Amino acid sequence: MTFWATSIVAVAMILASLGLLFGLRQSMWRNLDGTARQRVSDVASLIEHHQLLELIPSNGGDADVVEVVDSAGRVLARSDYETRPGTPSGLPHPLPPRLTRGHAETLHDLSIGDGGDFRVTGRATRIDGRPATIVAAVSLDQAQYTLSSLATGLAIGAPALTVLVAWTIYRTAGRTLRPVETLRRQATDISATDLHRRLDLPASRDEVHALAVTLNDMLARLDEASAAQRRFVADAAHELRSPLTAIRSQLEVMATYPEPQRDPLVAAALLEDALRLNELVEDLLALARSEDPAARRPNTLTDLDEVVLAEVHRQRHLTPIEINARGVSAGRVRGDAEALRRVVRNLLDNARRHATHQIRVTLTTSADTVELTVSDDGSGIPATQRTRIFERFTRLDEARSREAGGSGLGLAIVGKVVTAHGGIARADEDPPPADGGLGGARLVITLPRADAPDSSRSGRV
Repeated sequence: MTFWATSIVAVAMILASLGLLFGLRQSMWRNLDGTARQRVSDVASLIEHHQLLELIPSNGGDADVVEVVDSAGRVLARSDYETRPGTPSGLPHPLPPRLTRGHAETLHDLSIGDGGDFRVTGRATRIDGRPATIVAAVSLDQAQYTLSSLATGLAIGAPALTVLVAWTIYRTAGRTLRPVETLRRQATDISATDLHRRLDLPASRDEVHALAVTLNDMLARLDEASAAQRRFVADAAHELRSPLTAIRSQLEVMATYPEPQRDPLVAAALLEDALRLNELVEDLLALARSEDPAARRPNTLTDLDEVVLAEVHRQRHLTPIEINARGVSAGRVRGDAEALRRVVRNLLDNARRHATHQIRVTLTTSADTVELTVSDDGSGIPATQRTRIFERFTRLDEARSREAGGSGLGLAIVGKVVTAHGGIARADEDPPPADGGLGGARLVITLPRADAPDSSRSGRV
């Protein structure tokens, strides 16, 4: 990086030096040309007023030479004391046509004045009816000396300045990038097994410090995700081990002590454990799909009230508990109909496992949202546990949940699916019966509304 920065600075210095020399040269040439044209104009005015003498008055400077020459190149009037009238001019004869029309050019090694290089311009005129030319020449000695001195200074100063800038860049870049190199080295040392480590924050409050803070935040999120993944694997292994152990034990008993009267009962128990195991595997797969950000999910228009009523009808054949769905009204959302069906089923399964006598289901719509509420008259959810009820393998009543066959993943799937659909899932306490509630748990999901509901449709049962 330092090499390229130094190269860029060196090229910039060269281009700037050349530009400075060229610009100064052009400016000086314009000034000299202006001086020459002014002298030509002054002499032309003298000729016009018949005041031209053999010796042209000086303008106060000693770097210009003015001559009036005839068509043969002989001097008629001059500003140089050493040039006599009638002698050949030291200027080229004939002059280039451009010079007689007011243009200026550089002529080298002229034998006028002190000799050397001059900027020359002229104008054609007539004296006493004869053609003549007014020529003004301004010496370039001082201008060339100035340009030469500047070029020498730039030739010496530009490399020295380049070296100084390169050294400054090296020191500054090294001091600036040293914390970045430290962060890179520390980040390289952090592996998947020690995500709890953090990068050292630089003392300076600059962009590098902000980068370190951002990287530490990312490491914290990765550490949290890794810990959650480890807990998930451990919980899943524990949940799978229980039914597998039960199935193995009963199979070993059947193999060791076969009894025709007992075997059908054992087979029924084995089937129940296998069903529980199958449900757990299905829940794990559903949870994995809901957490996959790359999964393509359908985005169809779904009548959520029809899904709710279909699941209510199904649940009524599985439990003697009363399920009140008179509060279900029309509600339409966009999303994966099958995933939303699983959300409703998991909510009703959870309520059925915990309810004592009654479950209440309501579906309401507002200007922007559709809200589904499932309440039961069970023991409810403690206020301190309501924020983690939608986490994986969360059980608030371990014994009753295991007996009812719950895997601890149903509400986790609800939370993931609802979040993926842009909604919110929460747990509240249902009001007591005296206030019109059931007094148990109250689970609420809120989804974005797809369109305005049709008032003619009703989901009351």
